[in-house]
Amino acid sequence: MSFILTAIGLLLLVVALAGVALGIYMAVDPKTRQSGGLFAIWWVPGLAAASGVLMRDVVTFFVGIVCFVVAGAVIVLQDGRLRKAKDRDEDSVATGPGGRRLASEKTTRENRARGSGRAAS
Repeated sequence: MSFILTAIGLLLLVVALAGVALGIYMAVDPKTRQSGGLFAIWWVPGLAAASGVLMRDVVTFFVGIVCFVVAGAVIVLQDGRLRKAKDRDEDSVATGPGGRRLASEKTTRENRARGSGRAAS
């Protein structure tokens, strides 16, 4: 039984370390910086749960699991809020008053069709 618990603890430890490493890797990219940081932080209680299994400490294991579940719920709720806010921001930037595109966002073909005739400097 001791060997099985050690194997399970080591497996959980490797998975949690991989989760933290993946989160740090995601946090390097500006597009996924906030999500990556949350993902890395989410796996820290997983490390605590894995250490609880390795130390055969039931309290450490359950506290780690409870914190892991709470952090996962925060990530799910935070991600939904971030996506909704991002969609609203993109919609307001993409269109000007009245739902039309701004002059600075028109394509080159649209600008040429307008007949400006000037070259951009």
